[in-house]
Amino acid sequence: MKLSPLLTALVFFAVLAVFLGVMLVDRLLHGRPSVVFRWVGFSAVFGGFFLALQLLFTDHGMAVDITKAALAVVAALTIFYEAYRVAIFRPVSEKWIKLVSITLGLAAVLTYFNGLKFSYTKYYHRWDQYHYYMGAKYFPELGYDGLYKCAAVAQNQIGLYKGTHPETGRTLVIDMSKEVTHPDKKIRNLGGDNLLKPAAEFLAHPEQCLSLFSPERWDDFKKDVTFFRAVSDKNFWEDMQKDHGFNPPPVWTVAGKFFADLKPAGVGTLQLLAGLDLIYLAAMFGAIYWAFGARVFGLAALLFGCQAPAPFAWTGGAFLRQDWLFYLVFSACLLKKQYFALGAASLVYAALLRIFPGLVVIGWLTIVGFQLYRHRTLTKPQWRMLAGGVIAAAILMAASIRVCGKDSYTQFYEHTLKVHDQTPLTNHMGLRVLVGQSTPIEIAAIGFGKGPDWGRMKYTKNPNLTDPFQVWKDMRNARYTKYRPLAFALIGLFLALFALTVRRMKSMWLAMSLAQLFIVLLSQLTCYYYTFMILGAFVAYIPHLRMRVELTLLGFTILSQVAWRVFYWNDDRYWMLSLLSLVACALPLCWIYPSSQRNAESGPASQ
Repeated sequence: MKLSPLLTALVFFAVLAVFLGVMLVDRLLHGRPSVVFRWVGFSAVFGGFFLALQLLFTDHGMAVDITKAALAVVAALTIFYEAYRVAIFRPVSEKWIKLVSITLGLAAVLTYFNGLKFSYTKYYHRWDQYHYYMGAKYFPELGYDGLYKCAAVAQNQIGLYKGTHPETGRTLVIDMSKEVTHPDKKIRNLGGDNLLKPAAEFLAHPEQCLSLFSPERWDDFKKDVTFFRAVSDKNFWEDMQKDHGFNPPPVWTVAGKFFADLKPAGVGTLQLLAGLDLIYLAAMFGAIYWAFGARVFGLAALLFGCQAPAPFAWTGGAFLRQDWLFYLVFSACLLKKQYFALGAASLVYAALLRIFPGLVVIGWLTIVGFQLYRHRTLTKPQWRMLAGGVIAAAILMAASIRVCGKDSYTQFYEHTLKVHDQTPLTNHMGLRVLVGQSTPIEIAAIGFGKGPDWGRMKYTKNPNLTDPFQVWKDMRNARYTKYRPLAFALIGLFLALFALTVRRMKSMWLAMSLAQLFIVLLSQLTCYYYTFMILGAFVAYIPHLRMRVELTLLGFTILSQVAWRVFYWNDDRYWMLSLLSLVACALPLCWIYPSSQRNAESGPASQ
């Protein structure tokens, strides 16, 4: 819904009138009546806000996004109000700061879950769990490239399915053989060029799948395929076979296979698996509160729950999709509490679960490099971190080889790091996206270019091709290759700034928090992984940086929601979100640099 200029003005003045009225009454009251009024007024304002959203917007998703931006705006206003109180020598008490931080943080987490109104029933993500449940459970047979082709062969063998819908219980009849043998049926060729191919090419050689399974395992596989097809409508199922397969590293598959093997695919089974991420998220926020306190907890929750790149729809209700985030965040928390060996082990686990979290080790390596340059030896905490990391890596990699096979890492490299990573996706983010879409010079000169020569999705999407985005993908890769020297120059510039900033720093948790910048610079990630930016909230623990960091991250949150609504085409949308993320990660370095030259963060307690 678009508001008319008149209605927009009326809404603005109504909000202003309510705000001024509340302030006036609050100034007139004192003591207990003032406290009661603040609670009543707080509840009335928020209740009125949500009531207005329901009246003005019928689109629940838009209402949630507006709520997210509004929460970030409210949080920013509280920071300005706190600064005002300090300026008049009447600082806000820590009790109120703690209360507001926890309240806004919990509200932000609630908005992340769409106000408990999910886009799918029964709280499990069919698309995601199809890939991760099936990929983990049958990894010994399917590896990284067999899911789609073997599912097609299984469907052809199942033939006519007559049964009941697993969720509704209504009668269901599906001619699976007819679906999969249709001339227009296409699936992604995970084991070759990663392009969409006619399913008939794979159905012609069923032995390529049957030879991998024992008869009992093949029967189990067909039953699980039947479940996922039965709970998905035809178009949804067709699109699932065009995704990019099962991609996590072998270490993830250790836990993934353990849980997937517990029970056959079913509504209750997948709901149980979806609940694992809820435990991880609760533990993550508990760890943040334990290590950094209520204020950082609130900021981290606001950043997690209200930013636009990684909403609930992508990985909510999925299977072990937040494990890497927990161990990444937990690493910083453990280091803050000076559990150095465990902190390093936690980061190693996060890195082996998803690879890219390991890029924050650049922060550690920079500090260690300067330490060795000056003293020719490591400090005791650094020796503990080294021991913890090495032991964790040895145990985890040995376990993954035992579960997945000795060639699993070669397969992972070929499928995910070599082929999949070189295939641009419409929701990719990072420096490669910024450079591959268009250069900063071009953007500054004339903005987003028009016409097919610019390679934008708006002009290159061709529904007549087997893969409608193939031209767009080719042009993005070509542009990145052309402007790769620019990308390397930017990486070198930021690396130099980072080294100058942390060269006198000893705080490992702070260094890894700042080093999240290199995840943006050195990796091309799908948007939902940008929850890693929660690390930036920890920098706000430093008192003299607090206000600037808080406002930067809240500003990023607000602008990300604006960008999400302003831009329609995904490549433009995620280009802008990538730029905002890069700026939000880089600005703290500019603020810390002067104080770092005064050795502000040195000392044993900040190890």
